[in-house]
Amino acid sequence: MIHDESQPGSAPSVPTQPARRRPWGALLSLIAGVIILYLVFRKIDLREFADALSQTRWEWIGAALLCGLLSHWFRGLRWALLAEPLGHRPSALKAFYAVMSGYLANLALPRLGEITRCLLLARKTPLGLSALFGTVVLERLLDLAVLLVLALGVLLGYQDMLLDPVLNFVTTKVGSGVSLGFLVAFLLGMATVVVLWRTLGRLVPVPAQIRQTLADIGKGVTGLRHVPSPWLVGVYTALIWLGYYLMTYFCFFAFPGAESLGAPDAMLLLVAGAFGFVMPVQGGMGAYHAAIVWTLGMIPGLAMSPSTALAFATLSHLAQTVLVVVVGGLSYFLMSLYRDHLVEATLPVNPHANPSGSNLS
Repeated sequence: MIHDESQPGSAPSVPTQPARRRPWGALLSLIAGVIILYLVFRKIDLREFADALSQTRWEWIGAALLCGLLSHWFRGLRWALLAEPLGHRPSALKAFYAVMSGYLANLALPRLGEITRCLLLARKTPLGLSALFGTVVLERLLDLAVLLVLALGVLLGYQDMLLDPVLNFVTTKVGSGVSLGFLVAFLLGMATVVVLWRTLGRLVPVPAQIRQTLADIGKGVTGLRHVPSPWLVGVYTALIWLGYYLMTYFCFFAFPGAESLGAPDAMLLLVAGAFGFVMPVQGGMGAYHAAIVWTLGMIPGLAMSPSTALAFATLSHLAQTVLVVVVGGLSYFLMSLYRDHLVEATLPVNPHANPSGSNLS
């Protein structure tokens, strides 16, 4: 809802023309994605590619998308739970709508979704923007920990295909002495950054507003220890990644030539696809395709041509993108139907006011 805040008798405000911003970041990201797609598609037999797509079993694609949608729902539940120590637990629907709207924004510019979903939820709830951003950082740390654990399991499970070549490269091409030097330099660099931060933080005055913003972000990041049911965060995290895994596994049954792939292969492709999605391109475009095609080509005994592997990657990526566009667009519309939270709730609190009068509903 839009409220007119002009007072009777006051001169009408003259609207100013906002400065036009050139979306260089989005443009460069799009160009990078297009270049990667070109490199992936340039040697592909397009007729074989189209034939592979025409044999898709769409009922399994639907099952995979349902698993993906449930995974996003559990992500919304987890985010709402992590926000509870901030003084208010948003409804599951609001958190879900904000999450899906964020995924939609990521298609325009990588990492824009994190800011978008925080802005939406802060506008519809009494939660502060900075603190919500801190909970998103915490979410990313939890998912990164899970991804690293899964990646380690994949490296050990596919030792001959992945781990041994990496170790051989490090020991023969790079050398253990150089690797140790890089590790020592990295640790010394991190220690220097910490020392400088603590020293300059005492010597250089930092504006109170910046200090408060950083404190709010820190409150969101460290909120896990104040969650009423920390075990439930673990359950939601496991269900999120289970949904991702099943979404990958069900795609095997949807695509001809992939039926021979098993449960361990689904974990391998899940990890490869996850690293493709974190690349700074819109929705993992190009990077996801390259990661899946390369991984499928590395699996021993898999009789799948590069054209068929690319068709598999294209279909799975396209299905996820359509899900984000449809559900994300609908979520953004439904989120707009909620009334904005009162402006007064976002203003600084008077320290002499009665705290019982605060509204956190």
